[in-house]
Amino acid sequence: MNGALRALAPHSSKRISEYAQRHPGTVDLTVGLPAFGPPRSFNERLAMVSSGPSGSARPEDRYAHSRGAIELRAAIAQVYKSEQGIDLDPDSQLLVTNGAAGALWIAVLTLTEPGDEVLLADPAYMIYPPMIELLGRRVVRVPTSPADGFLLHVSDLNKHLTQRSRVIVVNSPGNPTGRVSSGDELAELCAFAAEHGLYVVHDEVLDRFAYGIEHRSVIALDRHGLGVAVNGLSKRFGMSGWRIGWMAGSPAVIAEAAKAHTFFMLAVSHAVQLAAATALLDPEADNEVSAHAVEIRRRGELFLADLAQIPGLGETALPDGGFYAFVDVGEFARLRGIRAQESIGAAVADYLLHECGVAVVPGTAFGRAGESFVRMSFAGSSEQLDRAIERLAG
Repeated sequence: MNGALRALAPHSSKRISEYAQRHPGTVDLTVGLPAFGPPRSFNERLAMVSSGPSGSARPEDRYAHSRGAIELRAAIAQVYKSEQGIDLDPDSQLLVTNGAAGALWIAVLTLTEPGDEVLLADPAYMIYPPMIELLGRRVVRVPTSPADGFLLHVSDLNKHLTQRSRVIVVNSPGNPTGRVSSGDELAELCAFAAEHGLYVVHDEVLDRFAYGIEHRSVIALDRHGLGVAVNGLSKRFGMSGWRIGWMAGSPAVIAEAAKAHTFFMLAVSHAVQLAAATALLDPEADNEVSAHAVEIRRRGELFLADLAQIPGLGETALPDGGFYAFVDVGEFARLRGIRAQESIGAAVADYLLHECGVAVVPGTAFGRAGESFVRMSFAGSSEQLDRAIERLAG
């Protein structure tokens, strides 16, 4: 048995969401699952490539290219051209993966050696640390503060550099904080990384859910071939179950990453890639994504306004992006007499689950900086959010 794997704590969000599934009356705010699904063009193309006489082999029944179907890579390149104003070579600068999570694994594997260090903001998305540790790399957490919106300061990164530092992972729009790093912030980060010979891996899977601050990708700002973007269609098209992701970077990085991907999983579902390509190039689908982002923002505003009326929860500002509210529950715990054993956030999450029937994620799942916080997703339906407020206020 893998000792490193056995030493890892269970996935806290998964454990809580599975409890919610076993108790159907629970309102589950743990997972960022948008209340919409893939666009019509995706479904139509998938039906088309899936049809045909039984027993006859079709091109999509065969392995796709190990780097991804060229139709999808070309479509992704077009997205970066239209949204970021940059030209990517579909043949040499893109790799299609099994979801954005697959791209993250391959990026860390490709860019580091065992024992190397990967720098993360604290708090950070919960799968980063175990993924890095299982690969035999070392996690270095760089604390951030709610006082300035959890900004990752270059000066703080500099304090944590060692001779083994190799990669900075940045998540914008962020999970759980909802922070969107400005173009200037990311440009400064890229310059810092270049000065110290570090790669910057940018998890931008929530890119279409940025409110007020324009989303910028590090590969649009990097000038030294050290930027790697990780993205996918789970959030953009509400299709997390279809597992389409990608990484974009320099030809040198993608060439090595493609080796790892080939040995790891050979290729991603061919038929789904073809359908995804159609959807990415569909103007109607793009308009739907924009409309969905507006609607999710509206729901978030209403949800947070209602949340602020609950004693102890106070004002939680709408995040710059994404669809998660990172809520300080310290005063709520005091008013409800909730005693903390592990952390305030964990105690409140347990209370809400068992006493209110509302599932949320304790902030410590994302790092020490989340000790007094819980994360609530407002990506679900209005009815679901209303039920949550009703129970939390009870």
